[in-house]
Amino acid sequence: MTSSSTRALRAGILCLLAFAAVPAAAQTTTEELFSKSSLQRVDLELHSADWAKLKENFQTNTFYPADFKINGQTVYNAGIRSRGRGSRNANKPGLKIDFDKYSSNQKFLGLKSLVLDNLAQDPSGIHETVSMAFYERLGIPAPRETHVRLYVRGEYIGLYALIESIDKSFLARTYGVIENDTQNDGWLYEFVWQDHYLFTDFGTDLAEYKLRFDATTHESKSDEDKYRPIQELISLANSTPENRYNEVIGPRFDIPGFIRFVAAQAYLGDTDGFLGAFGMNNFYLYRLENQIKHVLIAWDTDNTFWGSTFPVRPPTDNVLMAKLMRIPEYEALWYAELARTNQIAEADGWLDTEIIRQIQTIDGAMREDVYKPYSTNSYEGEAGMMLSFARERIAYVKCALAQGDRACGG
Repeated sequence: MTSSSTRALRAGILCLLAFAAVPAAAQTTTEELFSKSSLQRVDLELHSADWAKLKENFQTNTFYPADFKINGQTVYNAGIRSRGRGSRNANKPGLKIDFDKYSSNQKFLGLKSLVLDNLAQDPSGIHETVSMAFYERLGIPAPRETHVRLYVRGEYIGLYALIESIDKSFLARTYGVIENDTQNDGWLYEFVWQDHYLFTDFGTDLAEYKLRFDATTHESKSDEDKYRPIQELISLANSTPENRYNEVIGPRFDIPGFIRFVAAQAYLGDTDGFLGAFGMNNFYLYRLENQIKHVLIAWDTDNTFWGSTFPVRPPTDNVLMAKLMRIPEYEALWYAELARTNQIAEADGWLDTEIIRQIQTIDGAMREDVYKPYSTNSYEGEAGMMLSFARERIAYVKCALAQGDRACGG
């Protein structure tokens, strides 16, 4: 993009910022908590020494007691700790809020915990929140998110994303009830990046699977119970010939749901997702309750919106994706999902409108955020790039689906 184009986009952004966010009323439901109609305020009250220790030791997961306040409601004596991987920051820490850390039955609006994402890796401030709103629109399991202003001991710490935790409350909301049985007691794992892993087979030893799939439910069960089904899924995905994939892999893995998920990641130009440039990353794996079938749940999408010419043809290095693309049914489904995703982004100008709405909502809070690890000029430039992506991606995908990436400048 030329410097004149960037300046024009920045000017356009400034013209769009026509209103200030207004305070929200006290929430009574989680739907209201994650409402996107206004920018909410979160206050954390804790001892000054504890806050200083948390920032000094931001690379550790030590909990500190704090009161959590939002729009007139308070949860006393919750636990807070630093969180994140590459996003950990001493001045503007990412935070995990555990309401039940010091009182086992304490919840807020039925939630045991929340995440406060410091947006340290995203100068636009909206990569993650736009992505998750889009995934929800596409029918992909994803956490609810909204933006908040965070104050600690009365000091404005900056703009954060308030994120629903992937836990049993999320599972119950997402997978519902079957014959009076809430479907939240399956086996949930957060994928933990270790290296450039591409769904390759490690054999029958469970150690490598345990290293990469962190069990967040049924933690006290044996490794055999927790990890053998994952090992069997991955080994079979590697060894099963394509003409038997439906028969062998279908009962163990939601292949259509997987293709929908990775096609959405490709559409949004995600460089750090399941088919990421550095190997698989940023997802939860869930083995459904009383089933052997595994599904994926979206998580941590700071690295979306790489560019409008992000390829529509998936990479060939991931074992699972490469095999599926050699099966005509699933190759066709990949392109059908990309076309559907493009249609949903374009319908009523949704993607463009959502980006504008979110920029308008966060603009004042982002400019006032003195702890953000990037300049206000960087924020303006990234916001402009977001609008450019929304307006160019639709045309590019239409062209690439018809003629291929190379013919369309990809």
